[in-house]
Amino acid sequence: MRTVRARAWWCLVAIAALIVLFGIGDVLGGASVDPGIALGVSGATLPDLQSQSPAAFRMFDFTTRTQGWNLLMLGTLLLAVLLIPYRSRARWAWWTLWTLPAWSIGVAALSLAFGLAPDQPPPPPVVSGPILGAIAVAVLLLDRRRFSVAAADDAAGARLMQPRSI
Repeated sequence: MRTVRARAWWCLVAIAALIVLFGIGDVLGGASVDPGIALGVSGATLPDLQSQSPAAFRMFDFTTRTQGWNLLMLGTLLLAVLLIPYRSRARWAWWTLWTLPAWSIGVAALSLAFGLAPDQPPPPPVVSGPILGAIAVAVLLLDRRRFSVAAADDAAGARLMQPRSI
């Protein structure tokens, strides 16, 4: 169990790297990278959307690319937090990483609240978001002891550094 706890945080690194890769794909490929999103939200295929309104399709494609940029930046920031302060057991980094499951589950919830096209499969983020969010929650809960021990060690070290009164 100790080995699992010691290495579980690498799952968070893998999720963050996956977010970066999804972002790169969306920036480079636009809406065509994941046609399931258009189908799940509108009920229409990408060629149908493009033929109905080329201008609206261009806007959808542009939005997909800018959202890809957001994914790329989010994944990069998560990697930076994971590889430096989280790895060093900075307690604030553990708390900050709770934004990952909140974000991934929130994207799926927002999609469901917005409404999906009837008789269509859900878009991939509606399925993958809660799965990745659940994995992140499990890892963060599994890793919590490491951060509570680090916090206790930090507090003990701070007490040792205080000047003594004579």
